[in-house]
Amino acid sequence: MATAQKKKKPGRSTDRRNIWLLIVTTLLVVGSVFMFTPPQEKINQGLDIQGGLSVVLTAKGEGGAAVSNEDMEKSRAIIESRVNALGASEAVVQVQGTDQILVQIPGLSDTQQALDTIGKTGKLEFARLDSFTDEAVKTKIENGQYGENGTVTDSLGNSLPSGKVEHLKVEAGTYTPLVTGADITNVSIGKASETSTDYGVNVKLDARGAEAFANASRELAPTKGKIVIILDSEVQSAPAVQSEIPNGEVQITGGYSLDGAKSLQTVLESGSLPVSFEYAQSQMVGPTLGQSALASGVLVALIGLVVVMLYLLFFYRGLGAITAAAMMVFAVLYLGILATLSAFGLFSLSLAGIAGIVLTIGMAADSSILVMERFREEIRMGRSVRAASVTGVKHAIVTSIDADLVTLVSALTLFFLATASVKGFGLTLALGIVCDIVMMLLFKAPIIRLLAPRVIAKHPGFWGVKDSLAASERYGALAAAEGTTAAAAEVGEAMDAKESARIAERRAGDAGEAAAKAAAKPRGRFIKRDINFLGHRRAFLTVAAVLIAASFVVVGVRGLNFGIEFVGGTSIAFHGTGEVSTEDMRGAFDKAGEPDAVVQTTNADGQEGFLVRTTTTSAEDAASRATQVAGDLGLSTDSFEVTTIGPDWGASVIQSSLIAFLVSIVLIIIYIAIRFDYKMGITAIVSLLHDLVLVMGIYALVGREVNPNTIAALLTILGYSLYDTVVVFHRINDNMQGEDIKCTFMTMANHSINQVLIRTMNTTLSSLIPVLAMLFFGGETLKDFAFAMAIGLICGSYSSIAIAAPLYAMWKTREPRYAKLAKKYGSEVGRFEFANPNAMAAALTGKPGKAAVATAEAAAPSAASASSGQSPTEDKAATQRSAPKPPKGKRKKRPDKK
Repeated sequence: MATAQKKKKPGRSTDRRNIWLLIVTTLLVVGSVFMFTPPQEKINQGLDIQGGLSVVLTAKGEGGAAVSNEDMEKSRAIIESRVNALGASEAVVQVQGTDQILVQIPGLSDTQQALDTIGKTGKLEFARLDSFTDEAVKTKIENGQYGENGTVTDSLGNSLPSGKVEHLKVEAGTYTPLVTGADITNVSIGKASETSTDYGVNVKLDARGAEAFANASRELAPTKGKIVIILDSEVQSAPAVQSEIPNGEVQITGGYSLDGAKSLQTVLESGSLPVSFEYAQSQMVGPTLGQSALASGVLVALIGLVVVMLYLLFFYRGLGAITAAAMMVFAVLYLGILATLSAFGLFSLSLAGIAGIVLTIGMAADSSILVMERFREEIRMGRSVRAASVTGVKHAIVTSIDADLVTLVSALTLFFLATASVKGFGLTLALGIVCDIVMMLLFKAPIIRLLAPRVIAKHPGFWGVKDSLAASERYGALAAAEGTTAAAAEVGEAMDAKESARIAERRAGDAGEAAAKAAAKPRGRFIKRDINFLGHRRAFLTVAAVLIAASFVVVGVRGLNFGIEFVGGTSIAFHGTGEVSTEDMRGAFDKAGEPDAVVQTTNADGQEGFLVRTTTTSAEDAASRATQVAGDLGLSTDSFEVTTIGPDWGASVIQSSLIAFLVSIVLIIIYIAIRFDYKMGITAIVSLLHDLVLVMGIYALVGREVNPNTIAALLTILGYSLYDTVVVFHRINDNMQGEDIKCTFMTMANHSINQVLIRTMNTTLSSLIPVLAMLFFGGETLKDFAFAMAIGLICGSYSSIAIAAPLYAMWKTREPRYAKLAKKYGSEVGRFEFANPNAMAAALTGKPGKAAVATAEAAAPSAASASSGQSPTEDKAATQRSAPKPPKGKRKKRPDKK
């Protein structure tokens, strides 16, 4: 009785642990629902989804001189960093013309806040008051008249306080700077004083600045002289020096509110602009996608996902319902994290972010399908439903986490090293991977382990494992006849059914023949016979090489149709457009020969309009087409202005993205080398490059525009391709650890591909259906994204089987260990031997196939000799070696081991 109770305790303990995990999941789901409800209000949206504020800044050269291209590009980079510091990570910052910078910030409506932050030159100076040469200014500063409350005049002529401080302006050259902003090493915010309601900005000076400030304060302290703090030629404050300040810590005060202090902090941290800018215009702009296009795209994607769920329910039945529930848990947790980050101003959803979400939804579906397939597979291989819920789920989750972590390396690299929308893609992808892992560990594994022994085992038909249980009995009988494990019998039957049947008949006679015939016709939704993929590896690789070469030729001959974000173009601003819709404007430009025009609605001072960007680099041609559009829409010919614009991605953005991509490749190879084998990492990257080159070749062939949507799709393809390849490699690695089957590396790799083939097909289909729905029925602006995604999904699944696996198998076959096996078994894929004949003879006692076991034992010596070419003596030795091992604690140690 005591022994029986001890055996029950682990089960009860495991159940309690699984229940607690589900309770934790429930709490997280409830918290997430609270955080993201309603999602349209709780999750920040990017400029291309919700629109925002558009500000044009005009540069002013020193003394009216022209501004250089270098200064404009440097200014653009500094302004972009300031905008990003505001939390607007999906903002657009681009050079427009020769002396303007266009800034579009999602969701921001406070023009003054934007100008106070992004438009300030940020030129900070400290100067001794006694160095000023303008006596009038010097007197005002001495009397504290450098910061007065501003006023505004209403329509009746009344002067009212504006609530803002107007600072005294000083001219450059009328004072001697003591310390400048270049000497700042750190900036922070604090109260102006213990009793003040205003805030100040604390700056820490470097060694040179600290020394200069210490010398000046030492000289001014006896007379209580003043040091004047000047920002962009305006006096912020002029504190009297009470004592020497030796540590280089100075506070800037000037009646700042908390937001004002934060804006100044952002300006000082980003550095001063090389030229000064003045406000030119501001207006509210609409989304580039258009709300109707976005709504239709989301609706179509949701319909596609519903179709996927129905398919999974049809294919996996009850297990499909668990998969659907897991996807719901994943989605809720994901939305909760995005809403939480949005609450802190750390996230804005853009189209690139949507690409990351699409990818992670596909990966979450992949991990769920992977668990279902491994669970069903281990049941077929002879494990009980309860045992399969532990080992099968564990193996699937380990595989999925490995694939997730490889993709996470790429996502984090893109987030930390890339810029613009690529950074947004990396963030959403990384967050989705974390949610996927949490969902598997806290929900998927516990729910299956709880349901397996009590529910799934009792109703196998409803839960979709009846076919696996039926196959398990047949493979068990075949294993008994062959004298091996059910797992090995299933593998042997799949690799070479004729050889498997021959071994069974030789070892067990008529019973073996009957078992082989029964095992040859199992019913169920799984691969019964290995498809000889690697037998045609040279054909696959030849086709791949030809396609890559053709892609390079097409790109070289036809070139890529880069969008305005890469090559620049013209910007056309329409005013007073009345009832003209976004689709009307887009259709008019399509008719005028600009099918790829980027159209945004605008609202300046209550007047409706449009901002249209085209790839036409000639202002004259753009003006001609704008005139045609205005005529078609019934607008006046003086209702628009045309200006040339530069590429907002720019050389620096493209360079940072390429660096991030290359670094991610190196890190992926390092991770796979540590976790598995460096050869896996290299061949995975070769397969990935094949996918990317092929997609670009197809883009060049059909002439589609390459824009940020395409880049988002390419990055998504990167994730899919890596994930799929790692899943295949993981199964190859697992199979080569076993000793039940002896065969070449090529044969085992081919079998591994077939083992995950159903999972690959279902995963690709699950991801492809929503994308195809978006491609054929979604809005025009989403079709570029969907087009690249559709190609990439097919290429990613194909390349894992036809490129990555063959290259890796060919490389591994050359290793001495596997070269010997290749020499023994030849180049034919599918030849094998059982490594441990009779291993299951004792273990199967009392189970189905017992009679066959006895027959197999009686026929073992002669049959083994016939099948493997060994002598009876050698076969007897092999049988002894393969006998069941005693418990680990009772095994005798070899004399040479301690």
